[in-house]
Parts: sequence; structure tokens; C-alpha cells
Amino acid sequence: MTDKDIILGKGILGIHFGMLPSEVEEKLGKADHVKEYSLSTEEASTTLFYDQKGVSFTFESIDQYKLSYISVYNDCYKIFKFIQVGLAKKMLLDELEHFQLGEPEFKNAFSEEFPTHELLFFPNENLHLWLDNQQISEIQFGPFFEDFKTIVWED
Repeated sequence: MTDKDIILGKGILGIHFGMLPSEVEEKLGKADHVKEYSLSTEEASTTLFYDQKGVSFTFESIDQYKLSYISVYNDCYKIFKFIQVGLAKKMLLDELEHFQLGEPEFKNAFSEEFPTHELLFFPNENLHLWLDNQQISEIQFGPFFEDFKTIVWED
């Protein structure tokens, strides 16, 4: 295992789900930039962007600002030494059975700004593969869930 491995349900780069923003910055240094989002009147999130590394870390108020999602934009990081940004959709679908991720759910996410945007979602793995122009453009993953509402946080 290397620091370039994406460990589903756990994390990447020595960062694991359940960490606080200060703990991530202690390990990786100050983020290149930080964005705060208001999801609703009751919910908000903060995202730390590490542009040089090609990753971002999202902390949600509903989870007491513990690390809730990681997004990967760089092709140096891989799941099972195969799934990575830039991988063609056809190659991914041809090889999926070898990875035991379960059946993906497909969602058309086209918009005027992103006319080829689509999503492959693996609910049991809390894994989102965003595609543009028939290839992975972003990998987004989160912690595993014990049941529909209970997150399995790392210790």
C-alpha cells in the first residue's frame, strides 16, 4: 500500500474519515484555499482544497465537522491500483466485476456547463465516480455506513 492508494471507507494520504480540519492541516499543511458552503439553513460544510496534491476534503456540520468526503482530481491516486481519474468508462465497465464493488447506479448529470457529465455511484462503498467525455474526471468517496444513518468512523 502506498500513499497514492485510495482506501475506500477509510481515506487517503494518511488522512482518514472522522478527522477534524485542524488534524488534516496538521498532517498536510495549510490548504491552498478553503470554501464554506451553506447547504440549508440547518446545514453547512467546509472544504479544504489541496490543489498541488489534486485532492479536497469536505467536513459537514451534520457530522460535527468531521471529515465526511474526499474528492480526488489527480490521476496519481488509484483504487485497487486500477480505478483512477482519466480511466475510460468502457474500460472501467469492462473490468468492474473484478473489484466486487456491487452494481453501480447511473445518473445523468448533464448540464449546459457540463454537457457530458454523468455519475456512477456504488452505494455499498459510498463511492461516486464522476465522468466527463466518457472518462473519470473525479473520484469522490466517503466513510462506510453501518446502516442507513450510522457512519463507521475511523478511530
